[in-house]
Amino acid sequence: MSEQQRDLYWGTIQDIYEYTYSNFAYYYQIVKPSISKFAYNNELFTKGLLLASSDNVKRSILESGDTTLIHLWNEFTTKKEQIMVWEKKDPLSKYLEELRTQTDQLEKVVIKSSAVFRQSREQWNISWDSVRNHLEKNQVAIEYMSAPLTDDSTMYCALLLRDTCSYPILIPLFEEKNVTGLLYEAIVDTTMINSIYMYHRNGKQLSELIWTKVKPYINEGEDIFFAPTGLLHQIAIENLPYDSTHTMGDIYNLIRLSSTRELALHNTSVTHQTATLYGDIRYGTTPEKMYAYSRKYRDILRDGAQDLPGTKLELEAIAPILRNKNIKVQTFTADTANEESFKALSGTKQNILHIGTHGFYWSDTTAQQQRFFAQKQILANDRYEPQSIDPLYRSGLLFAGANTALAGDAYRLEEGVDDGILTAKEISLMDLRGTDIVVLSACETGLGDITGDGVFGLQRGFKMAGAQTILMSLWKVHDDATRLLMTSFYRHYANGLSKREAFRKAQQEVRNYTGATSESEDRFYPSQDKFLNKTKHTSGSTSHSDKNIQPATDNNNTHPYAAPYYWAGFILLD
Repeated sequence: MSEQQRDLYWGTIQDIYEYTYSNFAYYYQIVKPSISKFAYNNELFTKGLLLASSDNVKRSILESGDTTLIHLWNEFTTKKEQIMVWEKKDPLSKYLEELRTQTDQLEKVVIKSSAVFRQSREQWNISWDSVRNHLEKNQVAIEYMSAPLTDDSTMYCALLLRDTCSYPILIPLFEEKNVTGLLYEAIVDTTMINSIYMYHRNGKQLSELIWTKVKPYINEGEDIFFAPTGLLHQIAIENLPYDSTHTMGDIYNLIRLSSTRELALHNTSVTHQTATLYGDIRYGTTPEKMYAYSRKYRDILRDGAQDLPGTKLELEAIAPILRNKNIKVQTFTADTANEESFKALSGTKQNILHIGTHGFYWSDTTAQQQRFFAQKQILANDRYEPQSIDPLYRSGLLFAGANTALAGDAYRLEEGVDDGILTAKEISLMDLRGTDIVVLSACETGLGDITGDGVFGLQRGFKMAGAQTILMSLWKVHDDATRLLMTSFYRHYANGLSKREAFRKAQQEVRNYTGATSESEDRFYPSQDKFLNKTKHTSGSTSHSDKNIQPATDNNNTHPYAAPYYWAGFILLD
């Protein structure tokens, strides 16, 4: 099947796997606890099913060594890029429909020609005991499962595995409405507030609901590999309170995975030789300059955003750290940090990608109101009816000149010049195999539409492109604290610590930071009541940071970044 056919077919049967089976396992485990084996296998199969099948196709072809097959794949990718261009120009074009049909047919030819794909069944043979057999003595694997019970009630459970388990332990945890009630509270005019800000008020209750029933089965200092589901994708559960002074991540080594299936797969380690850094991007560059800088790469391949000068300092701190370890570093800033230069990295096996910019995720309703999307909606003979926008189009990163398209003026750009708004959809067509880590030093880069197949947003795009690990954020980030975290992360990472260890140390250093704050920063630390009364957040902002709405820190202001706002929103996903 083509990718589109797989999506459509899965849509006809997914309720059985995501609702019926989990509901059955939840109720039947009282009668027969070993039904948890079936439940765990179901989670291994369904989580990231479509993503994994697409990734298998792409990798098997590009790594086949078959030049004819690889040429067909590149032709297929080119056609998909052409489809995106025509979707912007004329979504009702007959040529667009013909192009979609040709692309679909070509994809099926490519898949049928790939003997490597037909023989690659390793991941579909992974079951709960495969995961158990890869666990060591002090390691635990947790697959989270959601079981819809009624129309307004969904129970979340943990399926927990140790190397000594005869079958997974199924632990009922909480009803979804109890957690959403803590995450989203109405304030002032019933505006819903972003989940992070509730960590200050409701972190303890959230932790009790999510972790209390799991704690008896895990020990201090152990490796806990966990794969979220549902709303847990959007909560930094590894950073919830353990007690009044420690987080869960302080006590346990919590490792977030797309699926614990990853434990049974053999991921090749990467020796870092190259790094590409983006920052200090000029979003307001003129169409003329966009054209000039676009030409260099052409053969290789709501409100305007404010520039982020802090990312320049971030790059100036990171680049020497990597170069001192003999890593070849290239940096793109200002007008040169354009969308074309990033797309030109496809297939070049950049080991480290660091992108300091504005990130965005818009809900479908918010996206429909953006001038960026309005310019693509062609009213041809009154036949056009607004349709739901693909979530991979509604999330992305901003590059040089993005303000032109954000203002709805993309028509001013020369033919063939990218608009500076790199969507997750465009990223998904790139070849980022060999990229060990993508660091997204930007706001809300971990958000997206939540489905049974995972989060459809930037992380989906980078995973489809082949990136191994993604460091991303679940909410708006603070410039200075983020720069401190990123610099610390690269310093520890370059000195030989693993990605996880380096990230954990970086977060600890931000929390314990005692540097004096300037007078101009005093306004960033209002009391919590004042903060909550002033804050109004809606998904869809492209802000890298909003210094007027920072949460309270400790009373003495000796640790200005101690509050979870500054560090807890970043997560690391394998």
